[in-house]
Amino acid sequence: MKRQRDAQSYPITEAINKLKSGPKPKFDSTVELHINLDIDPLKQTVRFPVNLPYGTGKNKKVAVLSSRKVTNADLVLTESDLTKIESGELKPKIDFEVFITEPKFMPIIAKYAKILGPAGVMPNPKNGTVVEDIEKSVELVKKGKVDIKNEKDFPIIHTSIGKISFENKALEENFKEVINTLKQNKPAKTNPVWIKSVYLATSMGPSVKVLID
Repeated sequence: MKRQRDAQSYPITEAINKLKSGPKPKFDSTVELHINLDIDPLKQTVRFPVNLPYGTGKNKKVAVLSSRKVTNADLVLTESDLTKIESGELKPKIDFEVFITEPKFMPIIAKYAKILGPAGVMPNPKNGTVVEDIEKSVELVKKGKVDIKNEKDFPIIHTSIGKISFENKALEENFKEVINTLKQNKPAKTNPVWIKSVYLATSMGPSVKVLID
């Protein structure tokens, strides 16, 4: 079913109010953020980490491969455990949603890129998942750090900024953090007005267009 869209643009405060006035599902819907950009995805890429002030409302499962003990991870892997990813005994996006490691392990992990990459969990220095201080990186993910990027072949960003049960202020602050950080990561050779449109939506309700300054 095609999602309904409101053609009018609303300031973020009004957009959140309108979103919350929609259908009330029996579960705590995720608030989705959809951003259309004026970029050529074949030549330009938008990718950056952002720390949501109020988190996403979801506790992500974090796997780590480290030479030191990491107490705050959900899954601590050894080099021999990596074969379980290849065999399917460990399933990316199911058994773990984020994979963090130290730079020295990347040549080993690269052998499994064909599995980790399509699942969106391949460690990458650009999103802070290839680091020396793994415990700190895990802590940031648990607090609400998310990786923002446009789709591979399309100038579109899809992410979440919380749950519909969040207070309006929390959703608004999370939204502003994403948009402000996006503006700071504008690709080179981009038109002055490069954020074409921004929509908020829940999984069950219509989308609401947000007015961007």
